[in-house]
Amino acid sequence: MYKMLLILIFVCLISVGVSLNYASSNPADNSSITTIGSFAKEDAASHQQWIQKSLDDVSGSPHIFIFLPGDYAINDPKGLRVPNGAKLIMEGARFVLSKDMKQDGQCFVVENGSNISFRGGEIIGQREVWDPGTNLSGIRVFGDSHDINFADMKFENLTSNGIGVFGESDEKPIRNVTLVNITGINCCNYYGDYLDAKKGPAPDSHRHDQGTVAFYYVDGWLVDGCRFEKSQSDGTHFYHSHNGRFVNSVVADSQMGGYFLEGCRHVLASENTILRNGSRGVTIERDSAFCTLNDNLIAYSGREGLWAPDVKCVIVTSNIFRENGQKDDAQKDCEIRIDDEARFKTIPADILITGNIFYTKAHQTAAIFMAEGVKDITINNNLFNGAAPQRYAASTNP
Repeated sequence: MYKMLLILIFVCLISVGVSLNYASSNPADNSSITTIGSFAKEDAASHQQWIQKSLDDVSGSPHIFIFLPGDYAINDPKGLRVPNGAKLIMEGARFVLSKDMKQDGQCFVVENGSNISFRGGEIIGQREVWDPGTNLSGIRVFGDSHDINFADMKFENLTSNGIGVFGESDEKPIRNVTLVNITGINCCNYYGDYLDAKKGPAPDSHRHDQGTVAFYYVDGWLVDGCRFEKSQSDGTHFYHSHNGRFVNSVVADSQMGGYFLEGCRHVLASENTILRNGSRGVTIERDSAFCTLNDNLIAYSGREGLWAPDVKCVIVTSNIFRENGQKDDAQKDCEIRIDDEARFKTIPADILITGNIFYTKAHQTAAIFMAEGVKDITINNNLFNGAAPQRYAASTNP
């Protein structure tokens, strides 16, 4: 009877919006624990203030923050600053960004942080009422950061990235970033494909806002078991991000591209489903090298299934390419297009395309197109179905 009474009191405290904060030792990893309770709706203006105070009260040592299930209002676009060594456990918690936000920002921000993890929770935006030029992200990571982990999270209706990780340069990257079981739906500001009537980015939307997941200058990364749908820009954008794996994930119905590598090295993409993206299904471009694309399904892209200009040492094997090139783009209606653009120093070379299955339509220029200047390419043991020519070079007729 006594235990039941204690349980009832605890439940009542939560239901009226009392914040429960306590610290206790954790002998397993020497971390202390703070539990942050759900707040009453009428106190929405102060949710962010109280959460930030809890985060700021801990410094210098590992700490676990447990958010009780419920809604937490985020009213300041500066976001919640996360300290070093923090583990945020947020199952059942929803962080709702205010409809009144008028400046760029995010829900959570990590600056020069390390050994930080986020687990569970949803971050919900209000893109239907925000000004089109306001870019609001779920979580952003900057500066001299490393060992940042995300798991079991959902991001929806944001006007910038769900997760954006931005190092400074190839010499000063953010290191060791992991995304596992992340869902992003209807994020990023609008960016129209070059073949659409409404082309280019929304007003005041910047390059860094493109991609439900955007990595710039990240070294050592994993994206596993994730789902990115209905991005209003690119589903993903990896820029100068090296030594990475993109596996077991789905990228579907993006306004622009699906899986996008730019200037990346030593990256594997395997066992992904990349469907109905408005521009290219897969882009590996602009001095990318030593990249592998294998065992993926790439289908119904607006433009090429794979566009690979100015790349070196790329392996494309055991994929299914199906009816990409849905838009009419002259010679570019291909499943795979290998290009050489003079503005980038890498000349396409050392490319292997083998063991793939192609399903094409009659309007397509070819299953595989090679521009002038491409050299050292091997194409063998592929299966071609459909009316398009199997392959041709720019200097020949299909």
